[in-house]
Amino acid sequence: MESFFCDFHIHSCLSPCADITMTPNEIARVCCERGVDWIAITDHNSAGNVRVFTEVLKRSGINVIPGMEIHTLDDVHVLAYFPDVSVAEEYSRWLLDEKLAKIEIDPEISGYQLYVGEDDSFTSMENIWLGQPTLLGIDEAISTVKERGGICVMAHIDRKMGLVIQLGFIPENYRDFPVEVSFKESLKKIDLKTDNIIHSSDAHSLNLVRPTISMMAEKRTFDEFRLGLISGGKRVKIIWD
Repeated sequence: MESFFCDFHIHSCLSPCADITMTPNEIARVCCERGVDWIAITDHNSAGNVRVFTEVLKRSGINVIPGMEIHTLDDVHVLAYFPDVSVAEEYSRWLLDEKLAKIEIDPEISGYQLYVGEDDSFTSMENIWLGQPTLLGIDEAISTVKERGGICVMAHIDRKMGLVIQLGFIPENYRDFPVEVSFKESLKKIDLKTDNIIHSSDAHSLNLVRPTISMMAEKRTFDEFRLGLISGGKRVKIIWD
């Protein structure tokens, strides 16, 4: 197996709270400069930019796991990862059509939600607010991702919109799920009851993209990614700030 330097929680310019410089060629450049060779693009409630990022970053030798960050009805963020781009795009369309209120935004107030081309040009803008909660509860988010062959990680459990901060604890039925931890000290403060832990940048700007874990894998595929997430820490080494 090889060791790959990873960051599995990065936002693109499609997320309303992300910087508009979060474009494919810029993220590829930063990943190359900082030695990141395996990432996930995880925009809020959408996989609309995943395909173009996958194509552009591949040219720089960087593999992309298709993903998104689902804002559940419980105000808990859940990271969803999918086996291929087409599945992520189908799930994204389903969310937009059926599970998001049709609230349009003023980008000057709420932030621009930009679709991007392979040359980093902005091709269009999403008008439905992606930063809102979906109509999915945590359980439904997990089950609908699983139905499509995907896997979920509880996002930044020790920060705002994280499971522990929102609910105060990790419910028993979520004990087996991989969790994303933002702060090293949380490992001592929170009763995690799992060794399936990752750390990510949650980058909304280029300066935050960096290697956050190393993952052992035969190759950079979704199946190997999944095995890494549930390896009980055997395949994952956290790189703290």
